[in-house]
Amino acid sequence: MKRQIAGVCTLAAVAAAVAFPLAANAADGLAAPTFSQEGGRFTESATVALTAPQGAEIRYTLDGSTPTAKSPIYKKPLVIEETSNLAAVSIKGGVTSPAEIEGYIIKTEEEPQLSFFVMSDVHTSSLDDKNRGIWSSHFDTLASINPDPDLIISNGDQINDNNNNTAPDHQVVKTIFDENIDRLGLDDTPILMSHGNHDVGNADMAKYYGDWFPNASGGYYEKTIDGQTFLVTDTERYSGAQRTWLQGRLAALSAESGALNTPIFVVGHRPTANTVYDGAQASNAALTSDLSGYPQAVYFSGHSHLHLNDERSIWQGAFTAVNDGSMSYTETPHDAYQIYGDALWDEFTIPTAQALYVEVYADRTEIDRINFAAEDERTYTNGAWGYQSGYPFASAGTLAGPTWTVRLDGSTAEEVRANFDYTAAARDAVAPVQQGAPEHIVTNGADVLRFPAATDDEAVYGYDVRVRDAVTGAEALPIRAGAKVLADFQIAPRPSVLEIPLAIRNGRQADAPLLTLTKGTSYIAEVTAVDMYGNRSEKTSVAFVAGEVPDTTRPQVTLVSPASAGPSKSIDIRVDATDEVGLARIVANIYQGGKLVKSTQSAVSGASGSHVATVKLPDGAYTVKYNAQDAAGNISKTSTFDVVVDATAPTVTVKTGGSFTVGDAAGYDKVSFKLNDAGKVDRIALNGVEKDLTNNAWSDLNFVKPGTFGGVKGENTLLVYDVAGNVTTVEFVLR
Repeated sequence: MKRQIAGVCTLAAVAAAVAFPLAANAADGLAAPTFSQEGGRFTESATVALTAPQGAEIRYTLDGSTPTAKSPIYKKPLVIEETSNLAAVSIKGGVTSPAEIEGYIIKTEEEPQLSFFVMSDVHTSSLDDKNRGIWSSHFDTLASINPDPDLIISNGDQINDNNNNTAPDHQVVKTIFDENIDRLGLDDTPILMSHGNHDVGNADMAKYYGDWFPNASGGYYEKTIDGQTFLVTDTERYSGAQRTWLQGRLAALSAESGALNTPIFVVGHRPTANTVYDGAQASNAALTSDLSGYPQAVYFSGHSHLHLNDERSIWQGAFTAVNDGSMSYTETPHDAYQIYGDALWDEFTIPTAQALYVEVYADRTEIDRINFAAEDERTYTNGAWGYQSGYPFASAGTLAGPTWTVRLDGSTAEEVRANFDYTAAARDAVAPVQQGAPEHIVTNGADVLRFPAATDDEAVYGYDVRVRDAVTGAEALPIRAGAKVLADFQIAPRPSVLEIPLAIRNGRQADAPLLTLTKGTSYIAEVTAVDMYGNRSEKTSVAFVAGEVPDTTRPQVTLVSPASAGPSKSIDIRVDATDEVGLARIVANIYQGGKLVKSTQSAVSGASGSHVATVKLPDGAYTVKYNAQDAAGNISKTSTFDVVVDATAPTVTVKTGGSFTVGDAAGYDKVSFKLNDAGKVDRIALNGVEKDLTNNAWSDLNFVKPGTFGGVKGENTLLVYDVAGNVTTVEFVLR
C-alpha cells in the first residue's frame, strides 16, 4: 500500500510522507507485521508471509476488521484465494501494535477484454506539495492494481468551482494527472472526462483537457476503446440535441449482432432517478427513461459522494446503474452521527477516497470497489475542509466490499433482466448479529459505551443508541429520531471494538455546546445494530450511573480442596474467593471427558467468601473447573484441577494351593490372601497389627498362622485399605 510503482518519486512532499506511518508505529512501541507481498491484482491466489518483531505473535483477519487477541493466530504463509482484505497486528506482552492492511484482488487466468478505472469528484484546485503528494499516492494505488489499464475515467467535478469563475483550476488537475501519467509510464492510457456541476463550462473543460474532453459545445461524446463503446453524457444539460444523440446511439448499438449480451457503458456525473441509493442526490428522470429500454446499459455516476461500502451503490432494474464513489471526500446519508473525540458529531462527510476498477470479459463485467484512502480522520471542522492527510495512505488499495459481477445472460431483454443479481427482490434481509452486550466505562471523566462490533452478511451501517433515565424513562441524549451512530465501516481496517461517547456536539464547530449526561444519575443504554438496508439486530443494553467508574476488576479465587489428585472416595470441594467490591457467586463444575457431569455453586456476598460441596461420583478421572463472579458481572479466570475418584473397596481372595493355604473356611492351619484394587492397595491391619504396602494394584499377604504377623488361634480380623481410604474386612479362623 505505501508504495511507489515506477521508481522514486521526485516530489519532496511524498518522500517526506513515506516515513509517517513508520513514525506512528514507533511511537506506539510495537511495530505492525510486515507483509511479504503487497496488495494488488493476482491470478488464482496470492501467498503472503507475515513477519513480526522478535517475540511477538501475529493475529490476522481476512474480512477487513481489525484483528484482536481472539483472531486467528498466524502460523504459516497465507494463501489467499478470494478477493480479500488481509489485516494483521503484532501482540507482545499485552501490547497490540497498529494494524497493517492490504487488499488482494484475486482473478482467474482468463484475460479480460478490457480493464479500466472509474473515478469522480476529484475536486482538486491546488498544486501545493500536499495535494501533489495525495495524488501521487492515489496513482500509485491505481498502478499497483493494474500498471497498464486500457482507460481511466474521471466522471465529473474535476475542480471545486461554485460559480466563482475558477476555470483555470482545470489546469491544476491536468498538471497533476500529467505528472503521474508520465511518472508511471501511462502515456498510452486514454483519459475520458465528463462535465460535472462544479466544472464551470464545457468550453473551459475542452480548452484545458483537449482529447480528454472533446466536445466544447455539447459536453457529450463517444469513444471506442479496444472495441468497447463508451457514451459520455453531460448530466447538467441532458435534453435536446444531447438526448436525441444518446437515444440514437443506444438504438444503433443495440441493433448490432450480439448487442443484447454486450455492455454499453454510459458515463454521467449525476446519478439517474430511482436507481442507486439516496434519491436526494439523484436527478435526470429523462435519462433513466432513455436507458430503461436497454438492459445491456451500464451507467456509471458520481456526484453524490456516497460511499461504495454500501451494496445499494449498484442497482439493477431495467438496466444497471453504479455509483463510482468520490476521490475527494465521501458522504453517508444524512442520518448518522460520527464518533469524533469526546462526542458524537452531527456530520455526514468522511475523508475516504474511493473509485472503481472494472474488467470486461466475454460473458461478464467485474467491478471492484477500491479504497484509495480510508482513514480515521475528520473532513470538515470549524468551517474548514480537511479532505485527506498523512499520505501515502495506510489504507490504500484495500477493498470496500466484494466484487460486483454484471452478467447479461438471456436471449431477450426480459430474460437478461430476470437474471440480474442486484435487483430489489434480491436485496439483503438478514439482520446483523450482536457479538456482546455494551459495557459502560469512564474515560477522562466522560461516559462511554464500549462493545464488540456486530457482524452482518454484508455490512453494518451504524448503531441505534438510545439512553434513557432509569427512573423516569425519559430520553437522556438528544439523538435525532432515526439517526444512528456510524459504525466506522469506512475505515480500513474497520474497528472490531466500538467506543461511543455518550455526549453530543451538534453542528460542525468544535466549540459548539457539548451535551452530556448528568453525573450521578442512573441510566439505561440500549444498542441495536443496523445494516445498510435497515435490518436490525436484537437489542442489547447496560445499566449504569453516569460518571461512576464501573468495577472491571475480576475476583481472585483459590482452590483449597481437593489439594491432591487423589484417588479419593469423593470430591470434597472448597473454593475461596475475594473481590475488592463484592462477590455474587462461586462456581465449581465437574467434567469428565469434556462433558459436564455435576455443577455446584454458592451465592455469596461481601468482599470474601467460600463455596463448599462434597460430590460422590462413580470411579474415574474428573476435572474440577472453578471461578467466581462479582456483583458487577466480572468473572475470574477459570482454573482447573484434575482428580481421580475411587469409591470401590479392595478385593481380597484366599490363595489356593498347599504351599499357600491349608484348611478351609471352617478353619485354617495357615492361609494366604491375594489383594487387589484398581486404585492401589495402601496397607493392611491384622488384629490391630499394621503393615504398609507398596501402593500397587496387586499385593499379597502370605502364610498367616497363629504367632505370625498378628495371627492368633481362633477368630481373626483382617482390614485391607486402598489409597483412597476404602476398606475391606475379612473374618477368618486359625486352628
